[in-house]
Amino acid sequence: EDPKSERLRRTQTIAALMFQFCGMSFADLAHLEKSALEQSVLRYNRIKTKTPMSVEVLDTARGMINQLRNNQEPIPDCPNYLFDILCSEYQSALRRFNNSLKDLARALRLNSPVSSYTLRHSWATTAKYRGVPIEMISESLGHKSIKTTQIYLKGFELRERTEVNKGNLSYIR
Repeated sequence: EDPKSERLRRTQTIAALMFQFCGMSFADLAHLEKSALEQSVLRYNRIKTKTPMSVEVLDTARGMINQLRNNQEPIPDCPNYLFDILCSEYQSALRRFNNSLKDLARALRLNSPVSSYTLRHSWATTAKYRGVPIEMISESLGHKSIKTTQIYLKGFELRERTEVNKGNLSYIR
């Protein structure tokens, strides 16, 4: 849905990219350098863990990348960021983004609380519900431990557990 504001459209695009980049953290997205994008693959090291990561850019993300791409000339001795997100220090950019996400949620009449972490958790939980092995989810998020990934994952609903239980019972019969 169109939030009918350029600022909120930009926020929506950043959020969509974070989800499409395997639940990439805001810190990692904000710090991506232009050199990280080679052909259709992003290669970078996670800010938090320094874990080397690679993510294939999906066709649906190409236009969004071009829309947000930083077209300014590089400044000597400064990072040449792919996106124009860090115009000041990181914490200010994160606070601004999270406030914009809340505004976006209000504009789209969403009832759930939204933050930059919600996007990572949503990506992980969606993968879990689709049956993706936790090892793949953990690796895709750049976690060093599966225990960290388990914190992210929302539990299954009673209905889903009941279906698994029925399936197990019918399997052994």
